Amino acid sequence: MASRELSSTRISVSSWIIYDMGSTLFFSGVVGLVFPLWVTDVMGGDDATVGYTLTASMLVVFFLSPVLGTLSDRFKRRMPFLLTLTIVGVISTFSIGTFQYSLSVALFCVAVSCVYLTGIFYNGLLADITTKNNVGFIGGIGVGMGYFGGILAVILGFLFLELKGHIFLFRTMAIFMLLLSVPLIVTGRYKLEDSLKLPVKKILLHTLLVTFRAVSRTVDNKIWLWFLIARFWYLWAISAASFFAVLYGVNTVNLTEREVQLVLLVGIITGIPMGALWGWVVDRVGPLLILRTNVAMWVFLLALAAAIPILDLAKELWWMVGLMSGSALAGLYVSERPYVLSIAPKNRLGEYFGVFNMAGRLAAIAGPFSWGFISATLGLGQSAAIVCLTVCALFAFIILTLVKRPGKVV
Repeated sequence: MASRELSSTRISVSSWIIYDMGSTLFFSGVVGLVFPLWVTDVMGGDDATVGYTLTASMLVVFFLSPVLGTLSDRFKRRMPFLLTLTIVGVISTFSIGTFQYSLSVALFCVAVSCVYLTGIFYNGLLADITTKNNVGFIGGIGVGMGYFGGILAVILGFLFLELKGHIFLFRTMAIFMLLLSVPLIVTGRYKLEDSLKLPVKKILLHTLLVTFRAVSRTVDNKIWLWFLIARFWYLWAISAASFFAVLYGVNTVNLTEREVQLVLLVGIITGIPMGALWGWVVDRVGPLLILRTNVAMWVFLLALAAAIPILDLAKELWWMVGLMSGSALAGLYVSERPYVLSIAPKNRLGEYFGVFNMAGRLAAIAGPFSWGFISATLGLGQSAAIVCLTVCALFAFIILTLVKRPGKVV
């Protein structure tokens, strides 16, 4: 069983929650807002440029997730991995736009990969600071409070996007990411076990073997496998929708950049109380029902987003999309982690979250790629791309009906 690297004190819980704010700032501000606009408005790129860049990042995460997850189980430590990936991610984000375009895009890939990979260890640390009676609530508080990072990202965009430009925002957001990471970095414990003294080659071979076994066990466990398949399809839809929401709102719904930022802000603010509320409900009715509910909400939201330009509906309906997306995203995140914790053996949390992360990153490969391919490469436009995402979310909801409640999974 892995050693506890965080105590269950209020300081540790608060530090864990604050770290989530930095991650949300990165995904809302850097990935969702500044980078797409920088590529399309300043550097002359298009949907395919953004989509294929994100796909390359997710390919890295896809292959490294299970390896790093099992390595953390082998070392019985998560904090050293979290620290290293956080620092590299911050430095890479700060450096975007400092060098030539191709190198800056590569740095963005590194930053995205690092921040995504930190989720393996951040999620695993939830077991240290919670019990089975409050895991949903604390996880929900983390998601809800994490949205303040998104609010900060939008505020920074309002203040500096037009005045100072995209590169200034990359650097400013990187600094805030670092500041929000400091409490958890300082609070965590970093003592490594004796396994670190083993030859590196032996450790890596062992890690690859454990990773292979983890994937094999996933295939053998049908309930776990159905959940991962469903997660792949709904995250295919949600990850692509999140990445391209700003560009879709500007280019297809015909909103201004300021209006899109306001809608983004509304969605983020909605997610703050809903994260805690969904977490409270998860502790009482279980995570699976909440997961199904929120995937169903995403089916509706994506269908509405597609209908606005196709049926020439009022673009003000985009506000409903933004409002409900904050709640649906919070409910999704709040219900996923407790479900995994309810079925994962305590000594294999890193393995389970590694495969869990692997499924999500595979979806994040397919999502941006499909959007860029459908919209730009095939030339079918953004409306066709979002219709594809709606079908993916619907398929995921159907698969989730095959997943049993956590208490029935062995």
